[in-house]
Amino acid sequence: MNRLIITTELKNLWREKLTVAVLSITLIFAALSFYNGYQFSQAQHAVIDIAQQEQLSAIETAQNSLTQRLSEQGSIKWWEDIYDLRGQAFYLMVNYATKPPLATAPIAVGQADVFPYYFRMLISEKQNVVQQYDYVNPLQLLLGQFDLAFVVIYILPLLIIGLSYNALTQEQQTGQLRILLLQGINPQHLLKNQLLVRLSLVLVPFLLCSNSLLLLSNKDFTIQNSLIFSLIVSLYCLFWSYLAGFIVSKGKSTATNAAILVACWLAFVIIIPATLNTLNGAANPTPSRIHYVDSLREQADSAKKASEKTLAKFFQDHPELASTNDNPSDYATKKIATIIAIEQAMHAFDQAFLQIQDQQSQYAQAFKLLSPATLVYSALVDFSGNGLTRQQDFMQAVAQHHQALQQFYKTQIVAASQRGDFTPCRGCNARPTLKDLTVIPQFKNTVNDTSPPPWSLILLVLAIFALSLKTNQRVIQIGSAQSQEVRV
Repeated sequence: MNRLIITTELKNLWREKLTVAVLSITLIFAALSFYNGYQFSQAQHAVIDIAQQEQLSAIETAQNSLTQRLSEQGSIKWWEDIYDLRGQAFYLMVNYATKPPLATAPIAVGQADVFPYYFRMLISEKQNVVQQYDYVNPLQLLLGQFDLAFVVIYILPLLIIGLSYNALTQEQQTGQLRILLLQGINPQHLLKNQLLVRLSLVLVPFLLCSNSLLLLSNKDFTIQNSLIFSLIVSLYCLFWSYLAGFIVSKGKSTATNAAILVACWLAFVIIIPATLNTLNGAANPTPSRIHYVDSLREQADSAKKASEKTLAKFFQDHPELASTNDNPSDYATKKIATIIAIEQAMHAFDQAFLQIQDQQSQYAQAFKLLSPATLVYSALVDFSGNGLTRQQDFMQAVAQHHQALQQFYKTQIVAASQRGDFTPCRGCNARPTLKDLTVIPQFKNTVNDTSPPPWSLILLVLAIFALSLKTNQRVIQIGSAQSQEVRV
């Protein structure tokens, strides 16, 4: 009986031109959204590859040219010498911290278009290092990227609604339901099969197209990744299919069903997420960026004006680096001391930003449960590796790498100054004080697990189960009412 219902339903849908249009739209949007996400991730890969190649090339060039540099007798300014500790630290060092896209990156761009994914490291204030951004068109940032996650969240529910709003209702209004009941067809099985067929016409082509493209485009995209992606999308689409069943089980007209379903789409996909975002910003306002920049400049000016006091505090905090002779400290040591003093002075401002960011993140995590759209979008973004959690881990790794570089140069520069390696040139000419660039700390990138949290998927399953139970109860009532009319 189920096979007969499904076969009949497919024939009826195929006679409608809407079905062909839905199939075409699904395949076209799946291919186009994948292409946009893939191009975005490839652009990031290209930038990171260039940065890493530049870093390796700088080390290789330094190794090959060391003999020639040691034989140089002419005057070389230290800020132009790659073998000078000061020149490397403040001007010439080629050292990058990068966050390469994952194999799942084309699924959801997320906020990767505004989050920095690489940094050119220098021995400067940490605040200046982490403020490096790759600027793009503001209109593009406003509209967002047309990726697979966009299609899943916004377009697939509309296609499901467009096919499912008249399920069972059409048979009920035309009187066909009474005839089907006389033939022994269960209305619950009828609605379930109708929703299954309509859902399959949207979900199956999308998953086949998107997964095929993802698997073919990147050898690192595994079958496991494909299964996780398919599970997330299937549960989200199943929610909308059962929501459509819940609405049509009320026995209203097809026009009323369509209006209610579109209103649900507006509420879950647009209104609730926008409201949550607005309330989040109002409840946890971000401190003024202009005030932060002004404070950074003020602290920098104060530290530079009181250079001797800053240097004294530096050696007080680092007695192991204090000079054992009476030679005055050089420019590089004073600069290192000034940088550390500015970072310490700005620590309270940095913590204020981090605290607000954590509060906003906790708020978003708590209230995203109000909408399946926010729940699924968050899962897709995290799964793609472009979510806030991985970005925060990357920024923390960048800060640790900056500290490692700072510690390395701080120790080496002070030791070289105490040995007299920076004299008698007195800041003019250079001596080879850094002959091996491989000893400079390199950034170590760690790939974290980006699987979506199981509880978010469990919540979707519970919502689907609740809708299913309520829909079955209503359909039983519709069947009973129709059976009584048939008997009369």
